[in-house]
Amino acid sequence: MKAQVIKRFGDPSVFEIAEVPNPEAIPGHVVIQVKATSVNPIDTKIRGGAVPAVAPEFPAVLHGDVAGVVVEVGEGITEFKVGDEVFGCAGGFKGTDGALAEYMLADVQLLAPKPKNVTMAQAAALPLVTITAWESLYNRANVQNGQTVLVHAATGGVGHVAIQLAKLAGAKVFTTASSEEKL
Repeated sequence: MKAQVIKRFGDPSVFEIAEVPNPEAIPGHVVIQVKATSVNPIDTKIRGGAVPAVAPEFPAVLHGDVAGVVVEVGEGITEFKVGDEVFGCAGGFKGTDGALAEYMLADVQLLAPKPKNVTMAQAAALPLVTITAWESLYNRANVQNGQTVLVHAATGGVGHVAIQLAKLAGAKVFTTASSEEKL
């Protein structure tokens, strides 16, 4: 299969198209035909070499956020079947290949069914920013109904999701942004 790989750290020019082996399903995993991915700051940090301890081995296939269709199911999997549309933050770090390939092996614990009312591109843009907003609001700040929440960078990836999650919790939400135009 074709994949975008890096064989060394650097600027975006280190990406190259390469033929790599197709992944095969293993227990607890599915193979996804990748339909969309997104770029997060961690992806550019890994590519640039800023966090080598979490980078996959070279030639590395990067990017964790993915949306696609299940094409193969590993032993013991009951959560998904071939043909299911899924999304998640499921690779691109040490020990896993990412979504910059035609197919991706993914742990089912890192996937969810793709909502029918969002496109593949929209679904691929959600995983890491949503995990970050959820972790911040619910696991760290323990946001509750009636509280007041300030969300900085309201129009950024994490910010726009944090606003929605805080409102879902019943909080009164205030925001900041770097310009009126962005608001």
